[in-house]
Amino acid sequence: DLTPLVQALSKKKLILQGADFDIRILKKSYGFKPLEIFDTMIAAQFLGYPKQGLADLASRHCGLALSKSSQKADWARRPLDETLLTYAVNDTKHLKAIHDCMEKELRDLGRIEWHRQACAKLLKTLENAAPKTESQRPWQIKGAKDLSERALTLLKELWFWREEEAKKKDRPSFKILNTEYLLEIARWADKNPDKDILEWESGPRHVRGLYRDVLNDILRRALALAPMRYAYPLREAKPQKWGNAENDRLTALKAEREKIAKELAIHPSLLATNTVLEALSLAPPKELKGLEELDLLLPWQVEVVGEEFLKVLNAPKKG
Repeated sequence: DLTPLVQALSKKKLILQGADFDIRILKKSYGFKPLEIFDTMIAAQFLGYPKQGLADLASRHCGLALSKSSQKADWARRPLDETLLTYAVNDTKHLKAIHDCMEKELRDLGRIEWHRQACAKLLKTLENAAPKTESQRPWQIKGAKDLSERALTLLKELWFWREEEAKKKDRPSFKILNTEYLLEIARWADKNPDKDILEWESGPRHVRGLYRDVLNDILRRALALAPMRYAYPLREAKPQKWGNAENDRLTALKAEREKIAKELAIHPSLLATNTVLEALSLAPPKELKGLEELDLLLPWQVEVVGEEFLKVLNAPKKG
């Protein structure tokens, strides 16, 4: 039970490399909400590092060569051998030293507040991430759209069984049953509702052997359920009219962003994403207050690019 550890972590400022995935997993498993984070990958972006992976940062700041050999190992196997344990330890062991060096560099460049705001935005985004809607059913895998309503019902029950089985055995889902087999079983059972899965001649050995009884039970119960319909993803709202004027503004904004990014030696997307530039091009604010109220840019971004963006957005039309 990792609950005591997670509770302790929730009271600390955490140093993470590429925090997004780690926090999503902890939130999903434990409802974890970090107090504050320092993301070393985001820091590397603000410092303009050409290489931003953990091994690159460890080499740069600690003079260490971290092995990448275990990245694609089977981490579900137990017990973990010495190589994997060492790899896991090194994934966190040097983060404090890296943090100390990068924090100083950020302060020296006057960008520590930029980094703080970016990390806070990441946490807010993850906290407010909407749960999947009915049109985002995780079990509606590729190929599900072509199934009959009854086969779709079978697929749903098979998918949830596989996920639970994977949790029990602490193994990846595909190691329990390949996704393509879920579709094949659903199609076969739809056409053969009264048959034992042992009679599926082309079925894999573990389906007809190890999982025979449990799958027969699942299929029998699923066939008694009301048939389901495929839920198509919600269509995005139609964008506002895009014309020559909007396109000219976007082109000019990108050029200005590139110019400022080059002066700061950082990637242009840190100043504003293309999505933000498109939104500004469609509905350009007239003054700094209006730009701030749109809440498309963080305060540090408004401070750095706000005035220049407004000049571009409110420039006289060509011709």
